[in-house]
Amino acid sequence: MVIEYEPVVTIVVRSKKDRDAVLATLNSHFKQYHEWWRIEVATLHGTRELEKARKILHEMVEVKPWRYYVVLLGKEDGLSGIDEILPDNVVSVTLPRAKVRNCRPSMIFRYFMKALSLIRLRISWIEDHYVLGKCLRGTKVPVQPHPLHDMYFAIGQRHVERWSRLLGVEIRAIPLIVKLIHDVHEVYVGSVRVGSVIIPDVDVSRVLEVCHRVEDVSHVFEKTIEVNRDKMEIHEEIAVHLLRSVAESYDYDRVIVPWSGGKDSTAALVLALKVFSRDHVVPIFVDTGVEIDEVYKYVNDVAKILGISYEVEYAGIDVEWERRGFELPTHENRWCTKLKIAALYRAIKKVAERPLIVVGDRDTESLLRLFRPPVRPHGNYVQVAPIKFWSTAMVQLYLLQNGVPLNPLYLEGFYRIGCYICPAYRCWELDIAEEYFKSRSS
Repeated sequence: MVIEYEPVVTIVVRSKKDRDAVLATLNSHFKQYHEWWRIEVATLHGTRELEKARKILHEMVEVKPWRYYVVLLGKEDGLSGIDEILPDNVVSVTLPRAKVRNCRPSMIFRYFMKALSLIRLRISWIEDHYVLGKCLRGTKVPVQPHPLHDMYFAIGQRHVERWSRLLGVEIRAIPLIVKLIHDVHEVYVGSVRVGSVIIPDVDVSRVLEVCHRVEDVSHVFEKTIEVNRDKMEIHEEIAVHLLRSVAESYDYDRVIVPWSGGKDSTAALVLALKVFSRDHVVPIFVDTGVEIDEVYKYVNDVAKILGISYEVEYAGIDVEWERRGFELPTHENRWCTKLKIAALYRAIKKVAERPLIVVGDRDTESLLRLFRPPVRPHGNYVQVAPIKFWSTAMVQLYLLQNGVPLNPLYLEGFYRIGCYICPAYRCWELDIAEEYFKSRSS
């Protein structure tokens, strides 16, 4: 099976020799993860003149605005700041060698992945709102680029209260949470980091640092939503073009969206509905039997907002859980996941013979998803991940900009939403779930 979809990412280097070095890197690194990666490599025709290079890059973006452009430079290329006045889908990094071709493939690969993370991790604070991507004024929030770093807004009064209680400081505005590797979470109010916390899978959350001088800001979140509308339109265009590119080369009969009621699968559904006929889009909700009640209500409510119907397939995890003596699934034994996947495939076979599956997978969720290409075979089907390069903050804003509310469980403080026996819940979610069920039973 071969799908010749149009590349989502173009790497830009100064010269042809640099291009050869990057192509060798892609062949040695990306192909070992998956042969379906499609990355184009272009040059700036060897120029060292900033304005000329910027003009060449600008022309590339004008011709194909539906891509991400990653500019890799050497220290002696003299082109620092080449991307400053270009749109948010253009990023650049300078490698610690005179020329890109002087770097080892492992270094080129590492800096390329670091540059990709800049697409979702650049953010600034201006007076009373946040601006994603590039911003010529205001104060940049010092988020460190890393392929697995993520950021999101702690939306909801109870969510804010949880961070205030954990840090022991009063937070009055919606904070920005930057999720780093090693379970570290940095909490920003405006442009000020008010604290950092470790939130492990087990044990308890541990405060690493607290700044008791919390900036007293007035965060008008509605303004953050509106100001970033043009920003998100850039990322939407790239996602939409990817879906259309795949659809043109793949003979599908239905577009399947596995819909959990979480933010990512909901964003994937919104995008699918913008590209494909509603008669062809089939959202599938797998009812595990151990869902939190709000999930059922949310899926129904959003279906009404979007004017769609959806298929439901029962996975029977509740029955299997009881059969196992209520033994919980673990990271090492996710028997529940197998039942959920089996239920999804049963549902797909009922409605499609050759489906195109649109998923909400994102890079920051795991190393496995990070190295997956945006389009790949999945069994006998083709799977496409249109929001692969997005942050959680981008997903949040995109849904709200499209009139789709967030699942109310996020407003309680959940980072991810799953069954109430989900082994992927960290101690943070487990504490929230315990409080939630206690409040419901009282």
